[in-house]
Amino acid sequence: MKTQSRSPINLISKRILISSSIWTYAVLFNILVFTVGIHTNLSHHQMIGTYVNGGILAMFSLTWITSNAHYIITKIKPFNRLNLFLVMMYIPLIGLIVNFILIRQQRAIYQQEQLVKNPHAKHKKEPMAVQLILMIVTVIMVFVIWIFYIVHGNSADQTNVIPGFFDIFLSPIKGFIDAAEIIVYLLIMGAFLQVINNSKALEAGIGRLVKKLEGKELVIIPVMMFLFSIGGATFGFCEETIPFYAIVMPVVLAAGFDAITGVTIILFGAGLGVCASVINPFMIMTSVDAVNKTLPDALLSTGDGIAFRAIIYVVFTLIGIIFTTMYASKVRKNPRKSYVYDLHAIHKSTFKFDATVVPEFTGKRKITLVIFTACFVLLIMGAIPWTDLTGWNGFDRLNQWLIVNFPFIATGVGAVGSWYLASFALLFLTATIIIGALNWQGGNNFYQNVVAGAQSFLSIAFVIAIARGLSLILTSSGFADVLAHGVAHVLRFNNIAGIIILFFAFLLISIFIPSTSGFAYTIYGPLIAPAMSVATTTYHVSYSLAGGIASASMANGLINLASPTAGVFVIGCEMAKVPLKHFYKSAWKLLTVLLIAASVLLILSTFLPKSIVGK
Repeated sequence: MKTQSRSPINLISKRILISSSIWTYAVLFNILVFTVGIHTNLSHHQMIGTYVNGGILAMFSLTWITSNAHYIITKIKPFNRLNLFLVMMYIPLIGLIVNFILIRQQRAIYQQEQLVKNPHAKHKKEPMAVQLILMIVTVIMVFVIWIFYIVHGNSADQTNVIPGFFDIFLSPIKGFIDAAEIIVYLLIMGAFLQVINNSKALEAGIGRLVKKLEGKELVIIPVMMFLFSIGGATFGFCEETIPFYAIVMPVVLAAGFDAITGVTIILFGAGLGVCASVINPFMIMTSVDAVNKTLPDALLSTGDGIAFRAIIYVVFTLIGIIFTTMYASKVRKNPRKSYVYDLHAIHKSTFKFDATVVPEFTGKRKITLVIFTACFVLLIMGAIPWTDLTGWNGFDRLNQWLIVNFPFIATGVGAVGSWYLASFALLFLTATIIIGALNWQGGNNFYQNVVAGAQSFLSIAFVIAIARGLSLILTSSGFADVLAHGVAHVLRFNNIAGIIILFFAFLLISIFIPSTSGFAYTIYGPLIAPAMSVATTTYHVSYSLAGGIASASMANGLINLASPTAGVFVIGCEMAKVPLKHFYKSAWKLLTVLLIAASVLLILSTFLPKSIVGK
């Protein structure tokens, strides 16, 4: 037997040399980042947290290299070894970018806290936009794909398309084209909501409700939270809640409650509905669209899992109402138990009730609210697959009868229960025209509202386009399959443990990607859904794709109720003049119970039939 020419000692020495060099390099650039961070006005604990995050990134890089050191030294051809070296030069750059994001986000948190303490302070910088974060993630993923294929090579049949440098900039363009249907739908939804807001019907309706409940202030809490939650569950009522602070806060304080009660009514009212996302287009429709594009055989619809999401909605809303009512009742009996008792005088002087703030509830606004309500009833009805769930095909027969007898009305809308993005877009476009005509203020005014509404949703359109572009890169390069099989390997043992692991992973990722639509196209569609599919087909561990969407929805929704990276949460606290630390002191128990409830619901979902949890 021949002895090996390469001695183990030499191999170990090379591994030590490589690992030591990379550790030195990693430590140096982390020191650089730490030094730069000192000049960003961060508190010590925030800076240490950022430094630790950078260290974790360096450890990941080190672990990957040391585990592949023998392969790199002995197997890779010299030319590819040079390529690998050049690509690895980007790792400190990537680490620098990631640390820059973390530092900027930490600085944004610090500034938001200072702004709440001193509302007149000048706010210099905004938190980093989700769109920019997604573009940086795209750059990082392209570098990772380059490293992977330099080390492991392309597949035998060379079917995978390795992205080039300019593909990074081409990806959002392709994303716009590929996600055109959902983007058009959201732009029309934006126009619809702007026309509604311009009519002042929602504010008038809420103001009328508050006046009617005068003397029964404790009833305001469940009623208001229920109404906000319906909006969150059906059309992602989130940023649209901001104008209601001017109406709700004075009423809440006049009733003897505190500012935290007002924040919880609005933020958690709408937010818990978003957690369930029964038919929320920003989470459900985008997730379904992302899954169907990645897994064409999945054939998911917005109705899949709608019964399970309705259960989540009931549980979450009840928990939120009970906790908020109990807290408000306690504060009303003893104001000193309020977490913002020291700020009560400031809140009372800031939020004085002004009847002129509430618009008059005219006949036109009443009709507008009826049309508004009818739209979302039709939205839910149109998404439920009635024939599949009940076996009743009345809507199919009605649609066929209309096509035969009234073909000049519409032939391509489809039966109620089979509607998808185009049909939903038609519904809201029709409602926009009717409401605009009902509250007519001139053609120019109507046009400007439509454009302004669509423009307000352009930022979401860019999120979807960039996220979808990243998904296309991952899919076409074959790297999505690699990641999916890796995740499936973790999920292969047990579906209960798997869905809980995914849920907590979703929580962590949502801190950096708080956008529901961006999360759907970046994480769930190209990565998690295929992993669940592989685990089901290869390892015979049953997972529900619709159940996975519900898990992502709850995780993303909960993070958006408390994460400083969530704009609506921070803005809501600013509007109510509630410092973040005061809010956390009051909300941590409710958030903990919701977290436990979400885990229990997900465990129960593994025992439910597919007709409830979805395929």
